[in-house]
Amino acid sequence: MNEALDALGSYFALEALPDDPVAAGWRPLADLLEPGPLEERVAYTAAYLSRLGGAPVEERVAASTVSLGLFSRLRSPVVGAAVLGVRLPPLTLTTIWWRAFESGPWPLAVQQASATTADEVPLGPLVERFATGFSLSRTVLWGNATSALFGAGAALRTTRPDLVPAAAAYARAALARESFAGTGDLVDGQFVRRSCCLYYRVPGGGYCGDCVLAH
Repeated sequence: MNEALDALGSYFALEALPDDPVAAGWRPLADLLEPGPLEERVAYTAAYLSRLGGAPVEERVAASTVSLGLFSRLRSPVVGAAVLGVRLPPLTLTTIWWRAFESGPWPLAVQQASATTADEVPLGPLVERFATGFSLSRTVLWGNATSALFGAGAALRTTRPDLVPAAAAYARAALARESFAGTGDLVDGQFVRRSCCLYYRVPGGGYCGDCVLAH
């Protein structure tokens, strides 16, 4: 959809939605708010991580992992567009579509429309869906969302290190907003979250670089 954005890496790329998205396996992101699709994705992830680690993975741990991956995919294109100074189509739960995948970043496609500023897709409904559907703490989920913002900047180190300072500034500014406030702190210039995404409970998972348990 945007070559400059695509060049930043797979977490930043957005595909153009095909003419017949349903036939191609795409479905609106809003479908995740309904019973079924998200449960299927979490169950798949739990089974996948269990096979990799050789031990069962709790549903809520898998759900947190799914949320972190999804939030990273929803935030990274916005961060990328902001630091590149490019415009994106409107990003909402109905204009963004996803399709099933085995592993790696979520495939996302966006309906073609007049470009706007790099507005962020609202995460509130998704946070509530994960919280009520999988008994996850909202503190953990908003921590995942903030971690995704700072993670986007870290991902740029391999593709466009010159953009890292601007991406970090974008993420730091988010800490002043209500949803992200209190989710973490800057320690010696590095983001450290105040909650844990629970990935350490995946067999062989370990701690993330910004985890409160590792600092």
